[in-house]
Amino acid sequence: MVHGHGARADLAGGLDDLPKRPIARKTLARVARLYRPYRTALITVAGIILISAVLQVAAPLLIRQIIDVAIPNADRRLLVWLTGGMIGIAAISGGLSLGTNYLNTRTGLTVMEDLRLAVYSHLQKLPLSFFTSTRTGDLQTRISSDVASTQLMLTDTLGTLISSSVIVIASVIAMLVISWELSLVALVTVPIFAGAMLSVGRKRRALTRETQRTLSDLTSRTGETLSVSGVILSKTFGREADQLDQFRENSSRLTVLSLRQAMTGQTFFVVMQTFFTMAPAIVWLIGGYILTGGNNTLTLGDIVAFTAIQTRLLFPLAGLFNRGVEISSSIALFDRIFEYLDIDPKIKDPVNPVEMDPATVRGEIAYRTVGFRYESVKSNGDAPFALRDIDFAVPSGSLTALVGPSGAGKTSVGYLLARLYDADTGAVTIDGVNVKDMTQADLSKLIGVVSQDSFMFHSSIRENLVYGKPDATEEEMVAATKAAQIFDLIDGLPDRFETTVGERGYRLSGGERQRLSIARVILANPRILLLDEATSSLDTLSERMIQQALARLRKGRTTVAIAHRLSTVIAADQILVMENGRISDRGTNEELLVRSTLYRRLYEEQFTSIPSLTRI
Repeated sequence: MVHGHGARADLAGGLDDLPKRPIARKTLARVARLYRPYRTALITVAGIILISAVLQVAAPLLIRQIIDVAIPNADRRLLVWLTGGMIGIAAISGGLSLGTNYLNTRTGLTVMEDLRLAVYSHLQKLPLSFFTSTRTGDLQTRISSDVASTQLMLTDTLGTLISSSVIVIASVIAMLVISWELSLVALVTVPIFAGAMLSVGRKRRALTRETQRTLSDLTSRTGETLSVSGVILSKTFGREADQLDQFRENSSRLTVLSLRQAMTGQTFFVVMQTFFTMAPAIVWLIGGYILTGGNNTLTLGDIVAFTAIQTRLLFPLAGLFNRGVEISSSIALFDRIFEYLDIDPKIKDPVNPVEMDPATVRGEIAYRTVGFRYESVKSNGDAPFALRDIDFAVPSGSLTALVGPSGAGKTSVGYLLARLYDADTGAVTIDGVNVKDMTQADLSKLIGVVSQDSFMFHSSIRENLVYGKPDATEEEMVAATKAAQIFDLIDGLPDRFETTVGERGYRLSGGERQRLSIARVILANPRILLLDEATSSLDTLSERMIQQALARLRKGRTTVAIAHRLSTVIAADQILVMENGRISDRGTNEELLVRSTLYRRLYEEQFTSIPSLTRI
């Protein structure tokens, strides 16, 4: 069957089924490239950190001088200078730390904003087939939760890595200068902890991905069940308790995964922290043995300075291990984000587009042996054709209607004109220019779409009305709403154009939403109209009012109408009968009634009076 409204691109349940990325250098390199526009800030941070690291190592060396020189020699002047230096180092380090934190946080948040904008911008470029196959909750999770969860890595990790690395290197050098024997004792367990960190990181990365996937499920379920349509459905079928049970199950799974994620590696961190706390005692033990054994290679000041440097080393070292685990978790988030950024938009603007001026476009449409298929992630380009050999022309200012049973491909034909999909073979042209040779911005100015699903944002009537023409004047809005026969309703509301329509416009009736969407198109004033079952599922009065509004809208415009009700198109200049993705016949209403069996059956089903039901 050829599908109409929904493109069954079948992304196979979403991108989480795509091959999982390893923790590759490629991913880390892409994260690093996010910082490229902020090189100056990073260089400044690195310079400040280097100064801070040198100062932190210098303080214990001043302590050694106090113990070994100033106090034994009763040199009070030197004592004052050394202690003053320690106070000055502490004050300067505090100021530098504040500056570093500010630059780190500002840079990280800006990078996060860039990433969020990049994902949203890229998603807007993706074809309609992507959105018909992807849950809204998954999109929301990746834009908001996934990006937000990278904040710690983006705002703090880079600075911590630079700072801790510089301090560790400087501390190790200073420790080796004081005593290489004590240095071996102090650093012998570092490789063991590094290996444990990698193992913990792998587990955390897998759990992070699973947690975010579960969060996407929960977000999707919340959005669906608490939307107006979802609430109506659950209440009318009495499924509130079942919805709550399913929500509880998803929520409990998220809690379990979050707990496992939080606790994974806690043993590692406790053991590491315990060892680092005990390490100075071990150094004092061994250093004390050396010192009391008559060995003159060490002094008391050396041991005090060594343990002070060691203490300053261990906390940055623990921070590095901790950040290593956090990076592993964040990589899973970046992988999920990059999966979306790596999707090929497919429908792209040409390198050298043909400029189309709406004021001079005649609106002549032609489909030339057009073929189209819904690509699947797993199809490898071998998906069956949904449309074949679509060939027809729509003269300027005329009305062409597409009719046929559900799933015949009518909507797909219309969406090829608006480039919501792209033809795989043949060409769709406007005034002889292939729509693929135009920019999508120019094309959107030429074509106005009125669909069965007249979507409204949860905002005012004004904001919904001027969506296609943000600079519209009050007079233009009044004229458009009058033409769409919705002005009297708006004028009778207390807040008139400032009235909030509610989520998806549910404070308005179906007919009122449809007339408002027609007014929105009238205001945009396109040269070509695409009417996608614009009067379907409406009552007789609403249909009549919308028909009158559409009649005014069509004047002087080229119109392609996808029709479910034949009453809306029997006066069309040409009617195309579609069946199984092909045009099986074409002509006027009278001609098709004579020669098209399918059209005649559709006509009789809608216009033949239904006999009265016999009482059982």
